[in-house]
Amino acid sequence: MKKLLLILLVVVGLGAVIWWKQSNKILSPKNSLTWTETSQTENSQQKDIKTIRIFMGDPNLKLSFATTDLPTPYFRVGKVTKVGNRENMDAVDAWIRNVNVYDQKELINGWCSVYEFNTDIRNHSLTAVIIRGLRQNEIETLKNSGTSCNSNLKNVQKLTKTEAETIAMDYLKRTLSNFDQIKDQFIYSTYTSLSSQNNGESHEWLWQDKNYKLPEGLSSRPYPGPIIRISVYGKNQIQYWNTTSLFTD
Repeated sequence: MKKLLLILLVVVGLGAVIWWKQSNKILSPKNSLTWTETSQTENSQQKDIKTIRIFMGDPNLKLSFATTDLPTPYFRVGKVTKVGNRENMDAVDAWIRNVNVYDQKELINGWCSVYEFNTDIRNHSLTAVIIRGLRQNEIETLKNSGTSCNSNLKNVQKLTKTEAETIAMDYLKRTLSNFDQIKDQFIYSTYTSLSSQNNGESHEWLWQDKNYKLPEGLSSRPYPGPIIRISVYGKNQIQYWNTTSLFTD
């Protein structure tokens, strides 16, 4: 009887040890994909914000999610028909793209404007950085909180081409994985306009994929294919378009 009891105790003890090892194996981070993925996976907005912060070179940049929208100003693909001197573009479902829109919480140089960022919702690529003027209600909210902003942008110090190029290339090299391969393909131009920033002067660098071909019968606007464009108006004033990810499936 004692031998039988001893055997049962040994069996039970071995079973407990085996169960503990198996449980530890299942719950171990190295063996539990669900546990690891849950603890390390970033949600969509966190990935967007990480991309934006890398571009801006600011790991602590404060952003707020605004909305999800169409990238219409800088990317449209569809079937174009001419109507007199105008054209109509019919959307094609397979080419409709959506972007997440974020606003930078801090004003640009104390002016009544902020950066607006667009990211491709499918892959979190940065597709646009736009200088957005504050709406009147936003200006009033700032005033009520004791913060004022400057709406006069005429006294912005002009930049030389060399100064602007240094700023532009710093942004591009932070965000483009193939920067070294395409940096010499950017075409420089300068624009003067009474309505633009920096006393009417801007410096721009444009890259185009001239080998890209859309399927027969389709056209894109405002450019015929993928582009990367960065414009520099002042030390902390840039605008950026990158449609390369939007042209991918």
